[in-house]
Amino acid sequence: MKNNVIFLGCTENYGYQFSAANTKVEFLAKGLMKLGDICAIHNGIIGNPNIKTHEIKEISGVGTVITYSKKVGQLISWAINLPRLAKDLKRLHKSECKNILILSMADYHIFLVYVALARIYGYKIVVISHEWGPTVSTTHPLRKPSVWLYSQTFGYLADGILPISEFIIRKIKHFRKPYIKIPITADYNHNPQECANEHGDYFLYCVYAAYSRVIFIIIEAYLKFRLHVKSGVKLILILSGNEEQRNYICNYINKKDRDGDIIVKHKVPYKVLMDLYFNARALVIPLDPASQQDEARFSQKIAEYLSSSSPIISNNVGEIKSYFTDKENIILCDYSTDGFADAFEWVMEHPADSKRIGINGFSLGKKEFDYQKLSKDLHNYLIKL
Repeated sequence: MKNNVIFLGCTENYGYQFSAANTKVEFLAKGLMKLGDICAIHNGIIGNPNIKTHEIKEISGVGTVITYSKKVGQLISWAINLPRLAKDLKRLHKSECKNILILSMADYHIFLVYVALARIYGYKIVVISHEWGPTVSTTHPLRKPSVWLYSQTFGYLADGILPISEFIIRKIKHFRKPYIKIPITADYNHNPQECANEHGDYFLYCVYAAYSRVIFIIIEAYLKFRLHVKSGVKLILILSGNEEQRNYICNYINKKDRDGDIIVKHKVPYKVLMDLYFNARALVIPLDPASQQDEARFSQKIAEYLSSSSPIISNNVGEIKSYFTDKENIILCDYSTDGFADAFEWVMEHPADSKRIGINGFSLGKKEFDYQKLSKDLHNYLIKL
């Protein structure tokens, strides 16, 4: 028997924008399709305000991609699109397959709508948990009650759960539902020696611009490093987020960096982004030991960083403890300006060791996070569900 898998509301306008969730779901869909499963990615009931009409596309290797138009506010759009979603779920159901609806965290009323439709049309419900809602610091205060209620109850309404981290596994055990850990994932089907470049002239940090406090730590660490190490190595910040958030970061840089050695990029195409990863001296992923959010989540960027075989500078927090060893497949440092500055300096002083760490990181990623391996695990889990 094959699986008929629909990822509903797990993406952020897949096909129209780049995000970590989009990348992970795309990899899982590709892997499942290679195993003979049928897949669809549905961008959710609320819709995309940037398209005029509902769209259904067939993307080679990924499956059917469905996006609704959002013509009114979020509080009403879902109700307008509800009949269409019901029709699509009925149409996509395959009597000869095991039918699976994979959901993600959503506003609670939306989640309940998805659950109800799944039961009406005969789908098993599996919930993918990329992070633990109550720990997310950027949640709007008005949404917090919905997030809390969702986190307390979603597992009772599901047939299975796909947690990303050990933190979330501990949180879901009381639901007593079968689960399989689906961590970060990327494509490791290439030779790391062909991609790595030990002569890169920059460190790179890819980050959401709203996390200004963390970004400022990295900027100050780089400026401190530059005072001690006279080199042409620059810092590239790849910022996502809105224009106001990006401008706030850029204004800070303009005040601090008189030499123009900190470069800000935005909306970088995926291929260009991966090229930047491949050629960096090191890739930065700060994790705050005092943050439950960092403890609970597992950044998809880490899998992409690993696939480049460039060394990663990070902190011994959350899932890093489960997979990584300092100076073996990652460079760990204190979560502080001094800690990151020292790590930058260590990379410059140990180019051969840094390259070895990057290649070891690639090997770890291929073993633990390769999308084909994880998709096979997911396929088998869904078949047995």
